[in-house]
Amino acid sequence: MLWFNVLLFLGIGISVCASYKILSISHISTKSHYILSSRLVEEIAKKGHEVTFITPYPKKTPFKNVKEIGLEGLQDLFPEGSMFAHEGANPLQKSFFVNQMQYRFSEYLLSHEKIQNLMKSQERFDAVILYYYLNDAMLALAHHFKAPVILFGSMPLYASENFLLSFPTQSAYVPNIVTEHTGHMDFWQRLKNTFYDHAMALYYQHFMLPKHAKLVDTYIPGKPDLYKMLNNESLALINSHVSTTEPIPHVPNAIEIGGFHIDEPKPLPKELKQYLDDSVNGVILFSMGSIVRSAHFPEEKRKALLGTFSKLKLNVLWKFEENLTGLPPNVKIMKWIPVSDVLAHSNVKVFITHGGLLSTMEGVYHAVPLVGIPVFGDQKMNMALARSYEYAVEVRYTDLTEETLSRAIDQALNNPKYKRNIEKRSKIMRDRTLKPADNALYWIEYVIRHQGAPHLRYPGADLNWFQRNLLDVVGFVLVVTLLPLVAATLVIKRMVKKKNKSKTE
Repeated sequence: MLWFNVLLFLGIGISVCASYKILSISHISTKSHYILSSRLVEEIAKKGHEVTFITPYPKKTPFKNVKEIGLEGLQDLFPEGSMFAHEGANPLQKSFFVNQMQYRFSEYLLSHEKIQNLMKSQERFDAVILYYYLNDAMLALAHHFKAPVILFGSMPLYASENFLLSFPTQSAYVPNIVTEHTGHMDFWQRLKNTFYDHAMALYYQHFMLPKHAKLVDTYIPGKPDLYKMLNNESLALINSHVSTTEPIPHVPNAIEIGGFHIDEPKPLPKELKQYLDDSVNGVILFSMGSIVRSAHFPEEKRKALLGTFSKLKLNVLWKFEENLTGLPPNVKIMKWIPVSDVLAHSNVKVFITHGGLLSTMEGVYHAVPLVGIPVFGDQKMNMALARSYEYAVEVRYTDLTEETLSRAIDQALNNPKYKRNIEKRSKIMRDRTLKPADNALYWIEYVIRHQGAPHLRYPGADLNWFQRNLLDVVGFVLVVTLLPLVAATLVIKRMVKKKNKSKTE
């Protein structure tokens, strides 16, 4: 009994020593982004760590080991109206819109009374996990709590983020988020891609960063210098994986965890399970995600969708946020659908999606061919890549008619290459040494154990952008090469001129 008590005491001591206090900040009010942050917080808490979670969607009963700070007002900052209105905007307009939206989120969070009270408290954290996307002012929270900062987001790192983090920016083979390219670009595509990469990065650096710096001056005690906090991340957890995104080089402290939000299927509600079980001809799942709302489809597009569905032998399960009358008998609408769990059902044959990365990953994981109707953000690029891997058929929103949608569904349903290719991608996504959630937890704990893991920081982070891109070297070579040529040309011209002058005399 004595030895048992000793071992129990030692076990408790070890457990306590391995338990960390972590601040997790989720500032984007859309459900899909919250799902990612919430899932990561849940996994951290399961390991026995204490998490303070700043979130726009506080639970009535938080996870064990989680203390939530609810900022419900963040939900009201997301622009009202249809995202379809932005479909025709040019890439830079879309970029500016997102930048301004992220600034508003940052200002609201930092100025909020609950956050100000948190900073005035005596709380101490071993790490700060920041949902990162064009919201650099929030880096000051990690600085305030003197904790290593771990960045985490819903998408791969694109040019703007790489530029700010001093990660390599590979414009030659990493398409910008606003393009519709894959990594295999021709010269003109690479030229356009390079322009967008640098235009967006420079816009953020010269117009948005100063505004974020003012937020830090206004709301962070001591008015720390934001520019000294940049490029000082300990870890970046990246929502990408070679099954759904192209492989690119990463620095040592950038860790891919794409698909970590996907769980093994949970039991479906009884009525929904019965509906899927009874759909003997198969089911088409249709969801435009949480940002693009099906209820905002214009009347002519809605008619095209319903006209297409009415001609199908399959049932259609449609995420539609409002009541809708006049539905064909084979169409069922629900205001919210557990997409990943439904995709796991064997009767689901095709997934019509907006092409968001989370939805694309869920379709790939469960090996259900996609029909994509991309509208905003990274959706068009995701679909371009899915098309190139031949597991998805795309219908441009502007071209959406009964004819184009019917043809796309027929291709995804009846051409065996789409099912075959997405099954290959599913095997790639599932074949890993560690589950992505476990990999994320390992690296979070690693960074804390090693006091921020500065040994993972690569030397390029200490260079200016023109040095990292060797522009100073290129400039030197051009000067050294061209200067003698220019000097020789001048000498020859002078000699010819002198010779001509002597002839005339």
